[in-house]
Amino acid sequence: MSARWVWWAGYAVVTALALWLTARAYLYGLPAVLNTVWQADKALHLLIAGLLAFFLDGALARRRAFTAGGLEVPLAAVLVLIPTGIEECLQTFSVLRTASVWDYAADVTGVLVFIPLSRRFGRRFASR
Repeated sequence: MSARWVWWAGYAVVTALALWLTARAYLYGLPAVLNTVWQADKALHLLIAGLLAFFLDGALARRRAFTAGGLEVPLAAVLVLIPTGIEECLQTFSVLRTASVWDYAADVTGVLVFIPLSRRFGRRFASR
């Protein structure tokens, strides 16, 4: 029996958390704790985008979107970074949010860090 359901379940949990945080930020602004802890919002961007990519890469069985110049681009990276980029741009239209290239850079960093971890963990998990 395939354990891919575990990857999908993890992805669903992180997606629900990300959607809840996004909706809360648009409705009420960022939680005060993110303004008091230095760069906490960047850490949250890195962690949420990274975990989304981690679980989605496993759920999609490490499929690649395309190969560019010998570099394989994981489908999970594309499916996480395009919506996060769009959402970051949409923040310019909100009175409670501000768009930031640094927030998106944290998203990209999270994806770049967590996809290799997903692949390493996936190989270890599959070999047991």
